[in-house]
Amino acid sequence: MKKIIGALTICVLFFTGCDSNAYQNVDKDMKKQSKIEIYSIQNDELLESIDNQETIKQLLEVDHWETVNSLPDDLIPEYKLLIYQEKTLLYGQNPNEESDYELVATITTFQNSSYVEEVILSDVVKNMIIPEDAMTFYYSWSNDTIEQFHGLFK
Repeated sequence: MKKIIGALTICVLFFTGCDSNAYQNVDKDMKKQSKIEIYSIQNDELLESIDNQETIKQLLEVDHWETVNSLPDDLIPEYKLLIYQEKTLLYGQNPNEESDYELVATITTFQNSSYVEEVILSDVVKNMIIPEDAMTFYYSWSNDTIEQFHGLFK
């Protein structure tokens, strides 16, 4: 009996290991796409819609963002970035059809300031109720990131 259980355990571990490699290869090919819409807060006007994945990756590279605890009170909002991510493909859906996007975060920039506010939408975390203040983060952008951002739509 012990030999049978041991053999079954080895088979399960072997096939699980092989299967995980297959999933890793599929995952590399099936990255979720993102898009960003940039709005002027004063006019509520869409300035730019970006779906170039390399541009999005460079702009949202948080390694160049310095975390701050809070923002000064006198800041005036200037731009709002709506960050969308491709919805998860569900079982039975055709992977060749155009995907829908869902809003996952907003970023607000401020006039004459390097500060930004990022709010991760609570809908992103399924089956949990999380207060908005727990999903709000404050950063200071580097000059390079600010220049890159303004170069997207000016």
